[in-house]
Amino acid sequence: MDASSATRTVSVTRMNAGDHACLGFDDDEDRWELRAAYTDIGLSRGEQVMLFTDPATTPAIAAEQLRAAGFPFEEAFHDGQLVVVNEVPGYDPDSGFDPAERARTWVELTEQARHKGFSGLRVVGDMGWAAEPGVDHDLLVAYETGLSPLFAEIGFTAVCEYDRRRFGDDLLRRIRRAHPKKVLHRLGALEVVRTGGELRIAGDADLCTREEFTTALTHALTGSARPITGHARPTALDLSELCFIDVHSAALLVRLARGLPRDQRITVRVRRAQSKVIRLCGAAEVPQLVLAEG
Repeated sequence: MDASSATRTVSVTRMNAGDHACLGFDDDEDRWELRAAYTDIGLSRGEQVMLFTDPATTPAIAAEQLRAAGFPFEEAFHDGQLVVVNEVPGYDPDSGFDPAERARTWVELTEQARHKGFSGLRVVGDMGWAAEPGVDHDLLVAYETGLSPLFAEIGFTAVCEYDRRRFGDDLLRRIRRAHPKKVLHRLGALEVVRTGGELRIAGDADLCTREEFTTALTHALTGSARPITGHARPTALDLSELCFIDVHSAALLVRLARGLPRDQRITVRVRRAQSKVIRLCGAAEVPQLVLAEG
């Protein structure tokens, strides 16, 4: 499919300091697994992690949900490195939504976290309050759009959670475009996006996603989907947002590239770990396959 914006899809485990991403979810169990993995990485990096939840989710409930997801964070709660907040900064049901106040809050909290000795601040924000009557969605989209340069500057990492069961598709598309990154809806998922002459694949290419990966790559490189989609064969394949690629998937890529006409090239953008796997599968013997690390 064609990407409608420059938003890049990433696994929650690939969120870096200063990243601003949105998550559209419709499964609460998957959301807590994402929260747990995101929190675990933040704690391991010495960041303070704050979960801004709905009013019904108390710290005790949050601790239980995280424990059920396989991450007992009792020590982090005790040390103040992990904090659950039920309040919504810059929003009051009576007076409305104040973007400037919310932005100031993120700056202040980041400064406080560093003053306490943490390397930075990592936040999850439940955006359910924005579905309440009276919230100006144009103002919300403008606010989300303006946060990205601020977060990059101060090293504030954030995932904004939007429940697809509460927000309309049109608004969610606008919200997605307002974020530089979109988080995969669950751990271990795979997403394939076509942007012009480039095919982007994010997530995990393994046994669980093998059929999806095989179908997408085969259609793209053999041209079997062209009569249906009208797309020419991509000239670039971006695998840099893959968290994992197994030998079967790497070997498939090499085999399909070998089948391209000798005068054609497919440039594959990869990280070093992915490049090693693909090279072990014989990439050096296929001139049509060009690996670009970085």
